[in-house]
Amino acid sequence: MMDQNTYRPISKDVHSKDDLDFHFLKEEGIKVIQRLGNKLWTDYNTHDPGITILEILAYAITDLGYRLTLPVEDLLLGNDKSNYLNKHFHLTSDVMPCKSLTELDYRMLFMDIEGVKNSWLEPYEKEVFMDCKNLKMAYEPAIWQGIPERDKKSFELKGLHKILVDASDEIPFEQIRKGVIRAYHQNRNLCEDLVEVVPVEAHPIQVCAIIDLSLDANEELIAATIEWKIEQYFSPNLHFYSFENMLDKGYSADEILEGPYLKHGYLDPKEMRAAKLRNTISQSDIIQLIMDIDGVESIRDLSINHCDESHSLNGWVIEIQEGKKPVLCNKSKFNFYKGLLPLNVNQGTVSSYKKDIVNQNREEQYETKEKGFSLPEPYDYSLENYTSIRNDFPEVYGVGPLGIPESAKGIGRQEKANQLKAYLTFFDQILVSYFKHLGQVKNLLSVFDSQERTYFTGKVADIGDHQEFLGEFYDAGNLYEDLMAPFDERNKRSQQLKDHLLARFGEKFSDYAFLMKKIYGSGVDEQVLETKSYFLKEYGNISAERATAMNYYRQSPKNLWNTTNVSGFEKRVALLVGIKNYLRKNLSKSFVEIFPTTNSEGESVFKWRIFDIDNNVLLNSNKSYKGRTAAHKDIYLVIQQVNAVSLEMIVTALGQFEDIPDEGFYFACFQVNITASGRFSFGITDPEIDDLDSPDYIIASQQKFFTFPNFKNALVNFKTFMTEHMDDEGMFVVENILLRPDFNEKNPENLHFLPFCKDDCGEGNCLDPYSYRLTIVLPGNSFRFADRDFRDFLENLIREELPAHILAKICWIGRANIGDLGQEDQMSPFEQAYANFLSGLSAGDFQYHEEFIKILSELHSIYPTGTLYNCEDEDESNAMRDTIILGRSNLGTI
Repeated sequence: MMDQNTYRPISKDVHSKDDLDFHFLKEEGIKVIQRLGNKLWTDYNTHDPGITILEILAYAITDLGYRLTLPVEDLLLGNDKSNYLNKHFHLTSDVMPCKSLTELDYRMLFMDIEGVKNSWLEPYEKEVFMDCKNLKMAYEPAIWQGIPERDKKSFELKGLHKILVDASDEIPFEQIRKGVIRAYHQNRNLCEDLVEVVPVEAHPIQVCAIIDLSLDANEELIAATIEWKIEQYFSPNLHFYSFENMLDKGYSADEILEGPYLKHGYLDPKEMRAAKLRNTISQSDIIQLIMDIDGVESIRDLSINHCDESHSLNGWVIEIQEGKKPVLCNKSKFNFYKGLLPLNVNQGTVSSYKKDIVNQNREEQYETKEKGFSLPEPYDYSLENYTSIRNDFPEVYGVGPLGIPESAKGIGRQEKANQLKAYLTFFDQILVSYFKHLGQVKNLLSVFDSQERTYFTGKVADIGDHQEFLGEFYDAGNLYEDLMAPFDERNKRSQQLKDHLLARFGEKFSDYAFLMKKIYGSGVDEQVLETKSYFLKEYGNISAERATAMNYYRQSPKNLWNTTNVSGFEKRVALLVGIKNYLRKNLSKSFVEIFPTTNSEGESVFKWRIFDIDNNVLLNSNKSYKGRTAAHKDIYLVIQQVNAVSLEMIVTALGQFEDIPDEGFYFACFQVNITASGRFSFGITDPEIDDLDSPDYIIASQQKFFTFPNFKNALVNFKTFMTEHMDDEGMFVVENILLRPDFNEKNPENLHFLPFCKDDCGEGNCLDPYSYRLTIVLPGNSFRFADRDFRDFLENLIREELPAHILAKICWIGRANIGDLGQEDQMSPFEQAYANFLSGLSAGDFQYHEEFIKILSELHSIYPTGTLYNCEDEDESNAMRDTIILGRSNLGTI
């Protein structure tokens, strides 16, 4: 029987009141006309030409609105159907899984290794004894002999792990152990380390049974199945699932992709948590699993017992020693009957059947499951395709492809039609610009690309008569330059787009952008944009490695220095402050010298210069500076401006001249100068100064002069040097837990511990210098790092990005004055000692620990040099920036 709940009448109110509602758009347009032109225009009926134009524009808007409502995969497709997603965006598998972080993550990671049935991560217990009287440490309490009780202290090292592995018998345990160690170190957490990997000890169990079988049963197959079932009861295999299987289990996509990305599929977290070492064996459980086997009719008798005679105790339930797994021992016996007749079972055949069962389960376990999930299939629309609204006008208007009808030709008729065409072109141009923007959505929102333009337009010429009323400029002119370029604030709009994309990942750069602009002015806007863009591009890597430490285990020398094998924390912090090159590399070599001098008025000032590898001066500052802060600012500004210029741009700019130019010219940040003798040199300009005659317009100059052909080579070489060698920013992260002495060393004289102070033994102070401690070493004399405000920002960022349980000591080291080769340099010996330490650590060699610990403990921070405030200083802002702050700056000259 039909009722109103089954069939409903179609609603008469179909208005959506949006850009898809033609009638709504038309009505709103008429309302605007009535409000603005009611004294001149009173006929709003359909026959009025103005209403016809309004209707056609409303229809064009509905077309645009329809395309805007297309599924997102259709908007992003473009012309690249095979790579339309991974070409512009990070895929789910890139950003949602992460390296192992929790204990459950590590267990899943090790389960992905063939032969690992299960594993458990346990703390490795190691106590360190402290002699607070003589300030010594040791692994043995013998160090306490002869000292007062109040000076006896000790602590447990934290962050060390022991891995218990329940391994299958088919693969040698040594092979499994090596695989587990490699997997751990590829995913090692910051300030944690692995000490040993051991197999789970076996607790042998005897199972004896007398079993009745059906007449058609295969006794050898049943015997093999019973042994397999009991072994699985003792120590079950965990199963990998496909993505679809996990969805069927009720997990959401983000829950499925949480944790490490495994090659064999997905593991059920609930099954993993429940998979513990069995502590009891129940006779009733074994009876049940045997009775579930096809061909078994009854069990006459069954007993379970310990195989070890000292634990012989027959019962319904027996307990298993803690930390051990039950295994079926060779004293187990299964007797079979068919009716009244006992059966002789061929043990060779049983072993063959069992081997087949094991192999089949192994193949099912480790076959690769489908890990991906289906994405909606996009449909290829021509999003940018636009045809003139003139195609939709009635022929009588004469603006369509057929032109003016023969019957309507007369004096002035063509001119009037052209006038209407030109009027309609205004709307055409607006609409085609919207459609062009729609076609660029995937590029504007791309995490991998930065667009040179953020506004787009195109030519509407599908009817082909535009020259009659627009002239040749419409064909010959650059519509973007003529129409859009004056409004296209590319950097500002690109910054907003990147901020939107960053917000989708919960990231922000507002503090960094504000600080950079405060210190260096608007000249760094392009660098800030590039920092955001590069951070987004690398996000697929750093999101998975956020808490991961470097992999030091059995690494070749090339993977320990000048390498990206650094902690995820280092990568993330580096990218957050605009350091693209986060390699572990030498930072001690400086090619810049800031030196004191006297200006023409006899005042003490600073100047700077840049040297090449052979100590030849490449660039000299034109300005004089009353403080080092202003010098640092200009040096950094010069470096960033030169880095922003590509080699192609230089070659193109200098290659445009057919003859030798006879006057100076500008391009990018370069001012090219020509001497009276026809020699060429260049200067670097200040982007914040518009007055070309200002003495501050040129920041620095190369005071060498070349013929024009040689000048081209000199400028290219200068650019290459600045790109490849002017890179002095980076950091070194030292995990204190890796500095612990060898646990297996027997000679106490060879055990070198970190030094500690008497105060560390005081009440409430931290005794342990190893557990969850970092020492972060930064070059204190690089241009941004020498700035006090930037140091404060970076130190706060480091502490924010570190896991909450890790404490960092931050050292700013190097030469106090940039480029002064006569000064003591802490960075160079530190780098050498650290490189030796890492090479020894990777090979399990502790010979370099003593030297590195000694250098590390003697590091002391250098600070920017400040000056006493000069009340007569005209530049008050810079004077205040260079003033003395206790604990943050050194005292310079007045």
